[in-house]
Amino acid sequence: MVLVKSALARKNADEMVQISKLVESSMALNTHFADPSPPLARITAKREALELAKPLAANGDRVAVAKRNTLAHELSQLLVAECRYVNSASNGDRDVALTSGFVAAKTPTPTPLVAPPFNVVALPTTKGGEALVRFQTHRGSRTKQIFITTGDPATGPEWKLAALTTKNRCIIAGLDPEQYYWFRVNVICTAGVSGYSIPAQCRVAA
Repeated sequence: MVLVKSALARKNADEMVQISKLVESSMALNTHFADPSPPLARITAKREALELAKPLAANGDRVAVAKRNTLAHELSQLLVAECRYVNSASNGDRDVALTSGFVAAKTPTPTPLVAPPFNVVALPTTKGGEALVRFQTHRGSRTKQIFITTGDPATGPEWKLAALTTKNRCIIAGLDPEQYYWFRVNVICTAGVSGYSIPAQCRVAA
């Protein structure tokens, strides 16, 4: 689980040094992170080397600038690796992760459950023993489940799964001619399974 982030994107050398110092001081002797990986000593050594390289690059010397940039990149990689360690060692506890000095990662917004399908219509086809069920669904709907019964929905009959489809229409075959059937539909989405639609009835052709 991503609880904290390194937040190093587009940070310059000065900002990276300050972030590193905060992480180093926050994690030193922190009992929540008894075995940092990479070791804090490696991060401290790289940060101190970057601090020494910064003034040498201030006059624009290409070699000095290249060295500063290389050290900044290497420090960034160490901090990213340390952030991964913190996320792993925190065992899902955001408060523990935040004691590391890294900033909180954005909490994912839960995906809402999709509402039931609507405008369900059941019609006999020109073939005997078939019914066409069509309906509309909301955004986020994936697989649609069509259920069937011969009982009155108001009396709580047993519903059986008749078909699975990714489309908004489906032909149900193998039905008894001239029999009345009720159909209802729900959808499977990222958040789970929706409620059922309002049932629709049709009489199958002979």
